[in-house]
Amino acid sequence: MSAEIDSYIAALPPLRAERLAALRALIHSVEPGAVEGFDWAMPVFRLGERWVAVASKKSYISVYLGCEAHAAAVIASDPKLKGGKACVNITDRAELPLAALAPAIRRALDQDG
Repeated sequence: MSAEIDSYIAALPPLRAERLAALRALIHSVEPGAVEGFDWAMPVFRLGERWVAVASKKSYISVYLGCEAHAAAVIASDPKLKGGKACVNITDRAELPLAALAPAIRRALDQDG
């Protein structure tokens, strides 16, 4: 576990800290071999050349999946979710879509995919 990510999460408001901790746990449960790091001013989880990142923004959390199709599948699971080209933005009012994120994270970190 990365002390830098621990500090990043600890500095967040309670709801955000809880959500980022849940995402961190989900990433490690989906891919126990993922290596934590801190790049681009956010927590990044790598498996070889593949990566997933999470970040706390002004009014939402972003989950960067590195692929537009992976993000689109999660966004399609809930009309309250928005996203960018390859990320899912989860507002504080939206449910944290862990069930939809798990397969997307698995695909994003899949070395064969």
